[in-house]
Amino acid sequence: MRLLFVCEGLTDGGAEHFTATMANFFCKAGRYEVALLTPPRQDSEYPLDRRIRRYPVMRRGRYLLTDAAALRSIARAEKASVVIGIGFYANLMVCLANIRMEAKAVISERNAPQQDQLSLLSRMLRFLCYRNADAYVFQTQQAKEFYSQKIQSRAVVIHNPVAPDLPYRSDACRREIVAVGRLNRQKNYPLLLKAFREVSKRYPDYRLRIFGQGELKDSLERDIGALHLSGKVSLEGFCLDVHEQIADSDIFVMSSDFEGMPNALLEAMAMGFPVISTDCPSGGPGEVIRDGQNGILVSVGREKELREAILSLIGNPDQKAALGKHACAIRHTHSIEHIARQWEQLF
Repeated sequence: MRLLFVCEGLTDGGAEHFTATMANFFCKAGRYEVALLTPPRQDSEYPLDRRIRRYPVMRRGRYLLTDAAALRSIARAEKASVVIGIGFYANLMVCLANIRMEAKAVISERNAPQQDQLSLLSRMLRFLCYRNADAYVFQTQQAKEFYSQKIQSRAVVIHNPVAPDLPYRSDACRREIVAVGRLNRQKNYPLLLKAFREVSKRYPDYRLRIFGQGELKDSLERDIGALHLSGKVSLEGFCLDVHEQIADSDIFVMSSDFEGMPNALLEAMAMGFPVISTDCPSGGPGEVIRDGQNGILVSVGREKELREAILSLIGNPDQKAALGKHACAIRHTHSIEHIARQWEQLF
């Protein structure tokens, strides 16, 4: 069987990480030939199996119709059995190409559609185009329920996988809190900085490290200075070995206003971190965290709740150990083999 993935890139993002992970897995499984359509290559991309045929021809933006036509041609040349869109623009391409495409068209919503800040034109395109897919994959039940009953009748909910080779969190941890994700408004890092300011007053030897890149870097650096956190908070940028970088840290925190099914959270749990996350739409954290058992959920935008959750964990080593131990179970429930079998049912 021949699979053709369509994604908006392979750098610094959950959808991009997911695409590389699944494309590599299906390629190595031996039952599939895999191709990938993306924009032109960039620096610091997630690695791909050398057997995957890549078409870096996506132009994006006002070239949607041109991109859809290119996808249709590539699908025919590849004799693709299934074309899989990952993310909003890729989904539009797949749906438009499916007007005259023999392959099965599967699209996957990767964020919280209730919160997407799309333009009126983009929302209209989503409404008109998405109905043309053959099957739909959503990361959470909330995301699925955003769409019409007609779409829901052809849809499934599949969580993201975690890689089997993730390191485990070290028993000898530095007094350090970590967060991983793009530096954008969705992640609400200003909330985390304000919460950490109070944590730092109680525990001055703790540091906060934030991994990711994005348009708010300069703004966050100004916030760090204004909150007198210079030397205590560092913006580490994007790195491909982030798991090794954080493995000897103490607590993982996600302060997002909305998420799909966040890879960073799943991977932190699989590594054995005690995790704290906002219980944000479209419900991803709430579907994997059992509050107080394998992690802690706090309300969106509530600095006091977030601060108190962090302080509680720092002051309770036994609770940290118990949360991390139970969080590790996600290595089995969300193994790539288990998640891949769910995807294969769509093929």
